[in-house]
Amino acid sequence: MSSDLGPGASEAPSSGVSRYRFVILAVVWLSYVMVFLARLSVGPLSPYLKSSFELSLAQVGGLMGATAVAYAPTLIVAGWLVDRVGVRRMLVAGTFITGICVGAMSLAPSYAWLLALLAISGLGAGCIYPCAVKAVMTWFPLRERATAIGFNQTGVNLSGIVGAATLPTVAERYGWQYGFLAVGALGLVICLLAAVLYRDREQPLPALGPVAPRRGATPAGGSQVTAPAGRSLSPPGAGAQTIARDTWTAGSSASFDCPLTADGPAAGSPGSTSGSQSVTRRLLASRDIWILGVAGLFLGVVEFSGLAHLVVYLQEEWLYTAVAAGGLLALCEAAGGVAKPASGVISDRLLGGRRRPALLVLCALAAASCLALALAGPALGWLLYVVLALFGVAAVGWGGLFGTTAGELGGRPAAGVAAGLTAAIVNVGILFGPPVFGAIVDATGSYGTAWLAMTVAAVAALVCIALVREPSCHTMSLSPESLSET
Repeated sequence: MSSDLGPGASEAPSSGVSRYRFVILAVVWLSYVMVFLARLSVGPLSPYLKSSFELSLAQVGGLMGATAVAYAPTLIVAGWLVDRVGVRRMLVAGTFITGICVGAMSLAPSYAWLLALLAISGLGAGCIYPCAVKAVMTWFPLRERATAIGFNQTGVNLSGIVGAATLPTVAERYGWQYGFLAVGALGLVICLLAAVLYRDREQPLPALGPVAPRRGATPAGGSQVTAPAGRSLSPPGAGAQTIARDTWTAGSSASFDCPLTADGPAAGSPGSTSGSQSVTRRLLASRDIWILGVAGLFLGVVEFSGLAHLVVYLQEEWLYTAVAAGGLLALCEAAGGVAKPASGVISDRLLGGRRRPALLVLCALAAASCLALALAGPALGWLLYVVLALFGVAAVGWGGLFGTTAGELGGRPAAGVAAGLTAAIVNVGILFGPPVFGAIVDATGSYGTAWLAMTVAAVAALVCIALVREPSCHTMSLSPESLSET
């Protein structure tokens, strides 16, 4: 792993280049807000679309899943392209395509046109998630990644909150068409921001974690970890993969990327092809990346089925108005928005970089909240607010840790591919979950049965997460005992 960060770059957090990582995160976050505002706008507008086009609940669910038709395969291709042409180009392309398609939905004359435009918008939306994971993997050190991706994922929830809080009101006053038109215009503005502000980084930040130091004086009066003569600092079991530098400032972060890949100096740079085919093959052969993807599939079923049908469910079962039901949808999104960075901080700081324990807790809470809705329904009374907040924390708040785990299983050279592959599998669940939820209600006349199916899906996700083996590099640290002969 090279310590060269490129001209003008510095590892120190106080450097200008290092601080620019927050600008990078802001640009990616805004792109996320726009894309998911487009994807999640169907939920709060569903009563108006249902009335205007005389749709069944299964058809409403079909609108929620329509984006996934193109979104899922695009994630894989976009992940491959992000690793080769860079994040900036893909961000610009993704926000532009999504903005144009969603804006055009304001002119849709039929249900078929809505489906088609949502599906095409998936080509643009599918570019954003691999961009986000790649950007964090190349601009942020390991100790900040889950927090950064968790914060980025709050864009999903902010978009849901904004959509749930504003789109029903816009539809009431001006018509549902103006909601889609506003979202499309926002997409073009963010496209311009991405083109102007985003910068691809040719050299990724070194992933360093806590060091157990042998102390020695530095010129600045600090302490160092220095390898003895003829020896190098390397992670246990790394074999020939050694660390190019022989000193670190004590107290800096010093963990390593997943040993699935070998990080070279230019491994994360756009256009780099050295060893990329071998890295991709090893990634595709990893059982853990596939099991993680299946876990995400089940969680996608739970999250998007709930978000797609919550407003109509609250109207029909609880007799809420569309605006009031939209407010409770916003509550779910807000809870998920808090949970994503919070779970990242817990994973980074309290769990030593471990992702699986936190994901297991979220799966269990998602199952519990769905079970409460299935068994109690309107009998919950005021506890509905607690259950929906819990649903938001767990069933909506899992994406940050999931994306971090996928990126770290791939390592920096294959972060885009890993993110794209797992997200594509997730979107199979997003494609089929909402229409199946609606079909269950249409066939049985019971929302309880549909929520019970969501409980089963959450439990299946928990089982899958339990089977995922985290990279040992999350807990890897340097100590005098880990020094190896070169």
